Amino acid sequence: MPDRLFQLDGYIFPIFSVVQRHGTLHVQRFLGAGFWIDDEGYFLTCKHIFDSLEPDQLPVIGQPFSQKSDRFVPILKSDSHAKYDVAVGQAPKSAVRGVLAKYQGTFGLGLDVQAFGFTDSGKVGQSYQLDVRLLRGYITRHSEDSLGLPSPSLVEVSFGSPSGFSGSPLLVNTEVIGVLYRNVETKLEAYSMHETTEGQAQFREVAYRIYEYGIAHRLSDLLPFLKQCGVRV
Repeated sequence: MPDRLFQLDGYIFPIFSVVQRHGTLHVQRFLGAGFWIDDEGYFLTCKHIFDSLEPDQLPVIGQPFSQKSDRFVPILKSDSHAKYDVAVGQAPKSAVRGVLAKYQGTFGLGLDVQAFGFTDSGKVGQSYQLDVRLLRGYITRHSEDSLGLPSPSLVEVSFGSPSGFSGSPLLVNTEVIGVLYRNVETKLEAYSMHETTEGQAQFREVAYRIYEYGIAHRLSDLLPFLKQCGVRV
């Protein structure tokens, strides 16, 4: 994979909401991320990104690091899954600058994964400032049962998914294995202390530590939905 992967905007991009006034687009919010899945302009992201739009807002693809004069790419259409937190969008095929390969290797606990994405660092006038971040870890839990989450199965990773990372691809090296869509918290007991006073009264002090884990869709589970949306898989 060429070094341009680390420029991010060729493969992975931020999604914004905008309103159009007098022919000019005005940025409202940074919503999350998406990434190209074919050369025809189709991309993957999260359903809740589109669900968060207000009635007068439109979703657009941002190009914060591009040298192009157009700051935004229009999203022509989108299809959201009826049950899972995933959506397929389509933009003009001329916007596609690179498609990441699908992971074909062995999947399981301890598999090293990483995620590229964006976090919000504030709005200056009509321009959003984004920080590019790289997260690295491993798969900590997986199950064919989604345990009530809006996904076909459960894929949990050792790092939390920051705000803005929804829709970012989960990667094994530079190959896509999944799509981040939310966090889960797990409360683990850190220590427990028992005390007895004069052989009668008992006191117990318990401390818990909260751990945050990222949750992702497994890409192989989404292939039927992609095909349904017209993506060649």
